[in-house]
This record gives sequence, C-alpha cells and structure tokens, in this order.
Amino acid sequence: MYTINIRFDAEADVWVAVSDDVPGLATEAESLDALESKLHALVPELLEANALPATGTYSLRIDCPIAA
Repeated sequence: MYTINIRFDAEADVWVAVSDDVPGLATEAESLDALESKLHALVPELLEANALPATGTYSLRIDCPIAA
C-alpha cells in the first residue's frame, strides 16, 4: 500500500499531493476531483519508473479539513 498525502495550499489556491512512498510524486490541481484524476494516471507511471510494484493500492490522506 502506498500513502499519498494531500493538503490545500491556500496561498496558491490548489490541492497538493506528495508521497514518501511514491518517489517523484509532487502534483497539484484546482479541485480534489481533478487531483484524484491526475493521481490515477501519475501514480502507476511513477511506480513503474522507479521499479516499484504498480499492482498495489494506495490510500489518500487529507491533511486538512474540507469545508462544506
């Protein structure tokens, strides 16, 4: 399992995703939905590029509350 940490950068007004488990992962998007779409494409590519098993699961950990 790979953990991806997500936080909202209020200064840049974007959601940011990084991970110690997925080398090279650092991406951002204007919404959580857009970020999740990017991650579905990026994570397997980065895992393959780093010779890590791409046939696992990953969990998203949001580091700040989501306002309703």
